[in-house]
Amino acid sequence: MQRVLVQPVAGEEAVQQTYTDLVGVLIDPAFRLACAMLHDEQAAEDAVQEAAIIAWRKFKKVDDLGRVRAWFLSIVANECRNARRRGWRSRVRLGLPSHLSEASNDERIVRHADLRHALLQLAHMDRLVVVLYYYFDMPLDEIASVARISRSAARNRLYRAVRRLRPDIALEEALK
Repeated sequence: MQRVLVQPVAGEEAVQQTYTDLVGVLIDPAFRLACAMLHDEQAAEDAVQEAAIIAWRKFKKVDDLGRVRAWFLSIVANECRNARRRGWRSRVRLGLPSHLSEASNDERIVRHADLRHALLQLAHMDRLVVVLYYYFDMPLDEIASVARISRSAARNRLYRAVRRLRPDIALEEALK
């Protein structure tokens, strides 16, 4: 059997380099977003990896390279939603039992924090908007793009989510 060497298509290396340059720097923010959405590091890693694969497949269709951040984070958000829908991770626990695992003191504090518990009670889209606004300091226009909703819908979701998180908070102060 004769071996056939595959030569890269002209321009494919440039596309790969552009993808690496633009999406490579977004892996850390994408992981933070996935952790905030899923509250599980392994599930977050899986979601970001799947999102990176999907992004690579669809990268040639991106028209505006200036909006790659919103585009990629929307893929990550969708993968997080899919992971939560599958739900098997919440029913099947692998590895050490939680009472035998060596969690740091900081991790225990974060795991039991009231805010984290309150965020888990929010619907996926509401949690996404809150995380993007408060954790990533994204403007509402970019949040709307990631969530694939209008700017006013993003603002309304943020308003309602903050209201659910802390009913007595001054909403005007929270949305500034």
